[in-house]
Amino acid sequence: MYLFLLATNIKPDNSLGFTLTVVIAGLGIVLAVLALLIVVFNIFGKLMYASQKKKEQKSVTTNDERQYPDISEMEVKKPPLMSEDGAVGAEIIAAISAAVYEIEGEGAKITSIKPSATVRNAERGVRKIWAQSAIDYNTRPF
Repeated sequence: MYLFLLATNIKPDNSLGFTLTVVIAGLGIVLAVLALLIVVFNIFGKLMYASQKKKEQKSVTTNDERQYPDISEMEVKKPPLMSEDGAVGAEIIAAISAAVYEIEGEGAKITSIKPSATVRNAERGVRKIWAQSAIDYNTRPF
């Protein structure tokens, strides 16, 4: 760089006024572009909200015209997870056995299967075991 300055005989301006002018101009440009981006994203958000609202209004009008069956008369049949005597259902035992066989192999032996609906945690109270597992997984340290 100094070789270029010597070759062109240009002297740099190191005055305080020039330095302040460059700094203020740089900050002004950065803030102006930031304000422009804010305006652009606000307009984009309003356009997307308006188009989404129009779609919701169209779907509401088309859904009102449809005929739906009466749900109150329908029977919903869920597979029993527990039998009448409180034992675990056959489908659950089959699923657990298949999972253990897949993970452990032929030598694995299941001694008992007992339902464990909740886990007591001093901080969080009572939670279902899968909910507690998800919380532990999602809040573990990196």
